[in-house]
Amino acid sequence: MIDWHHPRIYERFRCFGLCLFTLGVASHNVDNRLAALAAIVVTMLLLVRLKIELDIKRDEEEHSLERKIHRIQQINTMASMPVFVGLMAIVRQIASGEITAPFLS
Repeated sequence: MIDWHHPRIYERFRCFGLCLFTLGVASHNVDNRLAALAAIVVTMLLLVRLKIELDIKRDEEEHSLERKIHRIQQINTMASMPVFVGLMAIVRQIASGEITAPFLS
């Protein structure tokens, strides 16, 4: 059952939405393997983050809560590298003319 009054409910929804978004990015970039792989790695990291978010209880001890939030921050930091690699792969394809972005034409 979803605890709609949990203090971190919006973080949970945001993390779930980002998981779906990055999975969609991976599915739309099957021709660009590097971008698809980077999106899949980010999706996996977000799923680990979502699991940690769901493990946070309403009456969590302060020490345990700080440890879990620190772990979430580490995952956010680790996710920045595959995001950068994926963006560079997409930018490289746009620059070479292999794909055209609809907003650039």
